[in-house]
Amino acid sequence: MPVLPFTSDEDVVKFAKKFLDEHVERFSKDIAICLRPDENGSHAYFPALITCIAFAELLSSLHAGNLKSDGLQKLKDYAADFMASTVYDSDHLGILYEMFRHKVAHLAQPYAVFVQDQPKRLITWTVDESGARPAIEIVGEKSGQQILRAVTPWPVHYDHRAYVRIESLARDILESVPKYLERLKTDKSACDRFRKCMGLFFPR
Repeated sequence: MPVLPFTSDEDVVKFAKKFLDEHVERFSKDIAICLRPDENGSHAYFPALITCIAFAELLSSLHAGNLKSDGLQKLKDYAADFMASTVYDSDHLGILYEMFRHKVAHLAQPYAVFVQDQPKRLITWTVDESGARPAIEIVGEKSGQQILRAVTPWPVHYDHRAYVRIESLARDILESVPKYLERLKTDKSACDRFRKCMGLFFPR
């Protein structure tokens, strides 16, 4: 099937399913590899987490009709439409994005403590390969807890911990895809936005 031009919205929906099926297969394979323990029982948490965020950003960009890297608002809009609002609300997504999608996280790893202004919180993090839902949880800690498991040049303290559970996060993202595809079937504007993105993905 040629990518462009589409002759109808039905063509767009058919292609969208093929396109996303391919991405889902690749995403699932990559997550499975990252979460397969090595000989020491360790997992590749951060590549898995970045893969999750990147795939969610792709989906949210398709939904927005905009592939530019202004991802957080698009991610919030996508989550509001296709993911559990109690887990993927503005607060949780903002922290996930700010902690794990900033430049330092790309180069090495997240800050040991993320400073949030509104509300004022000092947030450290724990990433697990598995665990029950919710995929993202922010838990208050006794104030003044000190980071002990990372090398720091002086005492660094936190009062909240963000838990991210990779398997649950990946599952929630995967479960959003059929919902998005259903939207394309009934929403012409969503179809038009997907079509616009394909013109950028596959220039003629």
